[in-house]
Order: sequence, then C-alpha cells, then structure tokens
Amino acid sequence: MPAVTPSETYATLSAMITPALFMTATGSLIISTSNRMSRIVDRIRQLNLEGDELGRGARAVDFVDDRLEHVAVQLDRMVVRSDLIRKTLTLLYLAMALYVGTSLSLAVNALLGGWLLVVPTTLAILGVGLMLAGCVQLIREANVALRNNRLEILFYQKLRYQRASGAAPATEVATPPPLRR
Repeated sequence: MPAVTPSETYATLSAMITPALFMTATGSLIISTSNRMSRIVDRIRQLNLEGDELGRGARAVDFVDDRLEHVAVQLDRMVVRSDLIRKTLTLLYLAMALYVGTSLSLAVNALLGGWLLVVPTTLAILGVGLMLAGCVQLIREANVALRNNRLEILFYQKLRYQRASGAAPATEVATPPPLRR
C-alpha cells in the first residue's frame, strides 16, 4: 500500500464532505415529504370516517349522495397522492444511500491509490439523478394536491348553489373526469 501524505489525507476528507451537502439537501426533502405523507394519511382517515358516518346516516346533513360521491372521488385522489409520495420517498432514500456510498468510496479510493475514481463519481451522478427524479415526483404530487383543493372548492360551491336554488338532493351525481397521472 503506498504511503499517504497528510495533504492527500486532507484532500480525501474534503472530498468526502462534499456528498454531505447533498445528504443534507436530500434529508430536508425526506423530512418534508414524510410530513406530506402524514397529512395524506390523516386526510384518508378523515375521509373514511366521513364516508362511514354518511353511509350509516350518522350525520344530519343534506345531499348525502353527493357527499358520498365526493368522498369516493377524494379517496381515489388520495391514493394517487400516496403512491406519488411513496415513490418519491423511495427515490430520495436511494439518493441518500448513493451519497453515503460516494463518501465511502472516496475513502476507499484514497486508500487504494486513486484507481477507483470512477466509482464515487458514478455514485454521485446516480444520486443526483435520483434526487432530481424525486423532485419531479414532488411536483406531480403538489399538482394533484392543488387539483384536490380545487375539487373541494367546486363541490362546496355546488352545494351552496343547490341550497340557494332549493334543489332537492340529487340521487345521481356527475362523476368528474378521471385524474391524470
């Protein structure tokens, strides 16, 4: 094994710190994505409870059929959101693993005399690619979330209009177009 000089050791340690910046950014995305996942889980539980209460007649509200249909549509959209978040977390955790691998392979590369440089470089590139893919998934999930908000607003505007016009609760509800994935 070749002798390693102190300046080479410091250069190696400095190079190993660089992936830590990516790890920090990825960790922040993981935390915020996990929080989004928690909100989705809470909303699914709330919608399930609401649908159950409406289905049993446990709530004294008007337009029950419309509300049940709305809950069903919202639950379908929550499934899409939860799938996107699950994929995002998988990508971000894989990116984190690749950044850790980058850091470790830089140390091994230094110990072996520098002939493994392609390994940490490849791991870093793959990690950045996965992080980019995770960000794209987060954009998709945010768009679904905002479309859900719009659907909520439109539903309650519809209820307000039906009440104002004195319409009888509908038994058949027009189904909104399917969600684009």
